[in-house]
Amino acid sequence: MREEPAIRRGGGDDLEPALGVWRAAEEARRCGPAAPHHGERVRAHMENPDAFLLVAESGGEVVGMAVGMQGLADDGAGPPIRDLCHVGAVFVRPDRWGEGIGGALVDAVLAEARSRGYDRAQLWTNAQNPRAHRLYETRGFARTGREEQDDLEETIVHYARRL
Repeated sequence: MREEPAIRRGGGDDLEPALGVWRAAEEARRCGPAAPHHGERVRAHMENPDAFLLVAESGGEVVGMAVGMQGLADDGAGPPIRDLCHVGAVFVRPDRWGEGIGGALVDAVLAEARSRGYDRAQLWTNAQNPRAHRLYETRGFARTGREEQDDLEETIVHYARRL
């Protein structure tokens, strides 16, 4: 039986293991290599001084990660939006999918966002990822109706909720 993961704040020593989780999850979802520039974006989110990294650790290994950060207007290109937390980079190692780790990470991000004074949360996820849709919808997120094409020409959908 596997050890129940502990959710904790991530630090500098967790960046590479967290990126490894991202890479493994992205490659499993895509059935192919992850886009390097997406990894650079995930790293930038984790290194953002205003963001917070949470990791799921089990048996001394990082098996999941999530990032919360200040929401910005114009889908990240504009000024800060008061009281809005953007939830990004929620990933779990593929061999741990289905164990509730993603849900625990999202719950922890939402709790941390509330403690920081945010009253709303948003995120974007791939339109062809029903596992992610179930995860977010069971956590109170609802689709807003917004859709975009990301830089890989994949459709992403927007979710939001009150905290």
